[in-house]
Amino acid sequence: MTRLPRCLLALLVAASPAVAQSSSHPDSAAAAGEEATHPAPFQYGVAGGALSYEGGRQEQAVGAVLRWVTTPWLSLSATPTAVHVRQPSATAVGGYDARTGAVDLPLDATLSHEFKAPWSPGVALEFGVSLPVGDTASGFGAGKAGYSAGAGLGFSPAERLWIHLGAGRSLTDVGMQTAFASGSGWGDASAGVSLTERFSVSGGYSTDFGAVDSTLGHSRSIDGGLALVVKGPTTLNVNASHGVSGVAPRWSLAIGLGTAFPYLTHVGAGTPIDALRGTFGGGTHGLGNGNSGTGPGNSGSAGGGGNGRGRKTL
Repeated sequence: MTRLPRCLLALLVAASPAVAQSSSHPDSAAAAGEEATHPAPFQYGVAGGALSYEGGRQEQAVGAVLRWVTTPWLSLSATPTAVHVRQPSATAVGGYDARTGAVDLPLDATLSHEFKAPWSPGVALEFGVSLPVGDTASGFGAGKAGYSAGAGLGFSPAERLWIHLGAGRSLTDVGMQTAFASGSGWGDASAGVSLTERFSVSGGYSTDFGAVDSTLGHSRSIDGGLALVVKGPTTLNVNASHGVSGVAPRWSLAIGLGTAFPYLTHVGAGTPIDALRGTFGGGTHGLGNGNSGTGPGNSGSAGGGGNGRGRKTL
């Protein structure tokens, strides 16, 4: 965990241009309303995080979210991520093995639409591709492309409250194993509330489904987070989770800053938590399996719902 402060420092330094750019534009009610209707065509953010497993395994990661909103209903995104893994050595008693490198690259296309109806319902469909750019010898890559699909439903029963439901699954034999799931599919439920005009809190539950290791069972986790509007569309997001079963990390922490983490949005295949957590969790593609082996991991995609499963998705 000694690398975590340096990772977070680098995160804040890298994100400073986003804050500076947002600060250069004055706030106005009209501009805010227009921005909510017509999101910026290019959104970006940086995130860092750490995961801890039973048995002494630890992971730290720094990644970026790059999103192009081509139209109000279509967006394309990429989530490049670099990770550092430290785990007890399988050969030296009391020793540790460490690896650092880039993992497979998740690319996502999301179709979304919000209806003008009571509770402002919104739906989204997401298609993900994982490019095999990670080193298979180090367990950072699958060696071949993976594909996934996800769907999300969101609604707002009250002015300051949103609720989101999401699910997805792998479309190929390349497993969707991520830091938060090991099955071929996943699902999640989350909710958030705005306490002020600039500050919100949220919480959720996620699980995988499909065939999993019978000795480990399904991976389930609970999480909570907060979002703070820094300036304009730039937000600071913090999310923590606790794994309650399966291969999910016992604890995780993620911090993100930028315009790619929507504030109090409920439309999409994933929530802001998914986007944040997916930057370092969904992008690890099998690193987060809690195992002590050093063989190749499986590929996944950061998209909706506790996968990044970005799948998700954070």
